[in-house]
Amino acid sequence: MKKIVVVSDSHGDNGLLSYIARVNNDALLFLHCGDSQSYEQEIYPFITIKGNNDYFIENEKRIITIDNYKMLMIHGHKNYLDKDNLARLAKKDGCNVILYGHTHKPFYEFYKNVHILNPGALAYPRFNNKTYAIITIDDNKFEVNFKEIN
Repeated sequence: MKKIVVVSDSHGDNGLLSYIARVNNDALLFLHCGDSQSYEQEIYPFITIKGNNDYFIENEKRIITIDNYKMLMIHGHKNYLDKDNLARLAKKDGCNVILYGHTHKPFYEFYKNVHILNPGALAYPRFNNKTYAIITIDDNKFEVNFKEIN
């Protein structure tokens, strides 16, 4: 079983990122979908991409492959974030998973053969508590669970 922690929009709360890494120390990967407002080395072990509030991060997207899952990471501020467009963006890069942030709202759906996931936000959540997501890959089974932080 492989466990992947996905966060977004921490907006400088590196202490919360450290806490999430500590309580999920069995994770294979820690992914941040932008707006950390930090240098990447400050949020280690998280791998991140550039959000609209990031001035120290260069990569606007990343592609990460785990088993049969090719995951596209974007923030989303330069894209129309409806399911059709997100699925199209993933497929354009040969991916079957797209991870994004920006909206500060958790979302997951398997749509048009693409896993579409927004982990929500660790700062300034909209309509809910602070959230992040745990992806579990086990024997080619892809599962998403959201975790809330009060």
